[in-house]
Amino acid sequence: MGVNDQKQFTDAVAARRTGWITEDWKPAIHGLNRLAMFDMLPALAAISQLERDDVERLAPGIIGINATKRIYFANIVVRMQEIPDWSGSVPDEQINDAREFLGCTRLDDRGVQFEIDVALDEAKKKGPDGGRSGEPCCGALKEAWLEQLVKKRRRFPGASLNANLAAAAHYMLARYHVCSAKAKPWQMKVVIDGYDEKKRAAIAKGDRDLKSMALTAGNRPFPPDFAIRNWAQKGADAGEADRKRCNADAPLPTIFPNVNGSEA
Repeated sequence: MGVNDQKQFTDAVAARRTGWITEDWKPAIHGLNRLAMFDMLPALAAISQLERDDVERLAPGIIGINATKRIYFANIVVRMQEIPDWSGSVPDEQINDAREFLGCTRLDDRGVQFEIDVALDEAKKKGPDGGRSGEPCCGALKEAWLEQLVKKRRRFPGASLNANLAAAAHYMLARYHVCSAKAKPWQMKVVIDGYDEKKRAAIAKGDRDLKSMALTAGNRPFPPDFAIRNWAQKGADAGEADRKRCNADAPLPTIFPNVNGSEA
């Protein structure tokens, strides 16, 4: 599979018209279905959105709904520049192909946990509170978030698109803010969802590379991604367990959380 296979699809799309009214999409859709995900994505990107919509509409009747699910997923990635949650219908390896299509690295849950563990270990070398004496309960989490994970994501241009680091940083951001009683778990999760909505709005306005939300020059935010969001939500839940364990007397925000995600 490769450029030639992609071209066979785009040529079939171009040749689909058989008359003034009728169109034969079968060769194009069968050709698309034969492509691996890493070829399907650029092939779809090479045709218009109207043509992609026609493919979505007609594919179930030609190749069946189960096969079409891969096309639905790929069309969302191309059109919206995000990784939607199709984990029940599209294999993880193909979802990772989509991350690479968007310029990111592949995500590996064990790799995310490794980054979290390393960041916490490094933070605790400064003491149980991460060297932050004013925050004995949650200081190590803040140190791991800001001094370890955020700095790794800014180390060189493009580092922010490392999927494992992005997931770990979002996890630690959420865990710290809930642990330190700056947000209730549900408030933190609303903030997490809101951050993705902000990215979607920027993309919808034409900022497909999210340059308007860049962390630093050359380091833009990770595109909206269900797995990154899931890791952040795990962080919020872990932070609540931390808070109950060692910061239960801290007052909780009633309406508005005090979340600073600008450094993540």
